Amino acid sequence: MKSKSQRMKPINKLAEKQEQQSAQVYAQCLANVRELDNQLQKLYSYRAGYNQQMIDMSKQGMGSHRLQDTLMFMSNLNQSIEAVLLQIQQQKKVCEDKKQRWMAMHTKTRIYNKVTKKYIVEEQVVQNKNEQKQVDDFNQSSFHRKLNSEYNS
Repeated sequence: MKSKSQRMKPINKLAEKQEQQSAQVYAQCLANVRELDNQLQKLYSYRAGYNQQMIDMSKQGMGSHRLQDTLMFMSNLNQSIEAVLLQIQQQKKVCEDKKQRWMAMHTKTRIYNKVTKKYIVEEQVVQNKNEQKQVDDFNQSSFHRKLNSEYNS
């Protein structure tokens, strides 16, 4: 019959595997947020560049058709920025959920490991007691044999 600590090994391995998977999912989620943030920074950079370009062109005199095209482009760029900001907010909420799941799995794994260690300590105490009992029994039987041999002699 397997000991409690041996029966816990597959449970510990499964919990550790689930924790690792949760950590990987969380890490991927964070990578997605970073990627979206990089896209946002590029859009901000484009907008700043086009704003500066528009300022420069307006100083030189700009045709109404060109001004309309630039304003339309800037409006689309601002909409893109807003869309990415919304995606980032949504992705951060998803990441928070993934983080909570990972932390729960981590806690579960720690609890299983702690229980397993407790079982190992308990089993070691029992084993030590059994070994000590065997030694005591051996010593006692040796003493009785010696005593009997002296008594019979």
